[in-house]
Amino acid sequence: MRSTFSFFRGSLLFSAAALAMVGWYGYGQGGAEAASAALLTTLVLAVLETSVSFDNAVVNAGILKVMSPRWRQVFMTLGIAVAVFGMRILFPLLIVSTAGGVPLSEAFVVATEQPQRYQQIMHDSHLMIMGFGATFLLMVVVEYFVQHEKDEHWLPGVEPLLSRLGSVENAQSLVTILVVAAVAACVPAGQRMAFISSCFWGYVVFMALHMFKQLFGGMGIKTAAARNGLIGFIYLEVLDASFSMDGVIAAFAITSDFWLIAAGLGIGAMFVRSLTIYLVERDVIGQFKYLEVSAFWAIAALVAIMFAAALHVELGEVTTGLISVAIIGLGIATSLPSRKKH
Repeated sequence: MRSTFSFFRGSLLFSAAALAMVGWYGYGQGGAEAASAALLTTLVLAVLETSVSFDNAVVNAGILKVMSPRWRQVFMTLGIAVAVFGMRILFPLLIVSTAGGVPLSEAFVVATEQPQRYQQIMHDSHLMIMGFGATFLLMVVVEYFVQHEKDEHWLPGVEPLLSRLGSVENAQSLVTILVVAAVAACVPAGQRMAFISSCFWGYVVFMALHMFKQLFGGMGIKTAAARNGLIGFIYLEVLDASFSMDGVIAAFAITSDFWLIAAGLGIGAMFVRSLTIYLVERDVIGQFKYLEVSAFWAIAALVAIMFAAALHVELGEVTTGLISVAIIGLGIATSLPSRKKH
C-alpha cells in the first residue's frame, strides 16, 4: 500500500518550486522584506484555496473512483495543466481581454504591470462570474439530491423531500430557475440582464454536459463516467472551473499581484488533485458513508455564498473555507458510528 506521503509528493515538489520562484520574484521587487511578504501571501492563498476546495475533492473522488486507471492518469496530468494554468492563469487573462476589449497579449501586460486596473476589471466582472459558477454548481447539487432512487439520507427532514422531487418532470431545471429568479429580483435593475445572461450560460453548459453523458454514457454522471472516461473528465474539469471562480475573485481581497495569485491558487489546486487521488485509492468515501452527501451540502453552501457575493454581500474566503470544512467535518463525525460497526 502506498504511503500517505507518496500521494502528496508531487504537490510538495511543485509547492517548493513555486515558492522558490515567488521568493526570487519578491526579492527582485524589494529585497528580503518583499520576498518574505510575497511568500506569506502565497502560502495564505494556497491554504485558503485548499480548504475552500475540500468539498470539490470529495465530489471529484466520487466520480473518479468509477473511471478507468487510464482516465485517472489523464486527470492527474492533463487535468492538472488545465486546473493550474488554464483556470488560475489563462482564465483571468481571458476575463481581462473580454471585459477590457483588448488582445490577450495586452491583457497579460495589464495583469502583470497594471495591478490596480487588473483588479478593477476583475471586480467589474464579479457579478457575471458568480452567476455562471453558482448556477452550474446549483445544477450539480440539485441533480444529486433529486435522485428519487436515493433511500439513505443524512438530513432526514430535508433530503427525502428533495428525493421525491426526482419523480417530477424537469424538477432540476425548475428549482434552478426559481432560485435564479429570486436572486435576480434582488440584483440592481441596471445589472439584472447581465446577471441573468451569465446564469443562463451556466445552465447551458451543464445541460450540454448532461446531453453528452446521456448520449455516450448513461443517465447519471457516475454511470456515464464509468462507461465513457472522456465525459467524466470533461465534467470534472468544468466542475473544477466553477469551484475555482470564486477563489480567483476572492484572492483580490488579499493581493492584486497576478503572479502571487497564480502561484498560491496553483499550489492549492495541486493539493486538491492529490487529495482527490488519496480519497479514491484509500476508499475514504466508502469508509465514511455521509462524507459525499456532506460535501454536496457544502457545495450548496458555496452556491448560496456565490449568489450572495453577486448581491455584494461578501463573507470572505476564510469564512467560506470554515463553513465548507465544518459541514464536511460534521459528515465525517456522523459517519463514525457506522464505520466502527462495520
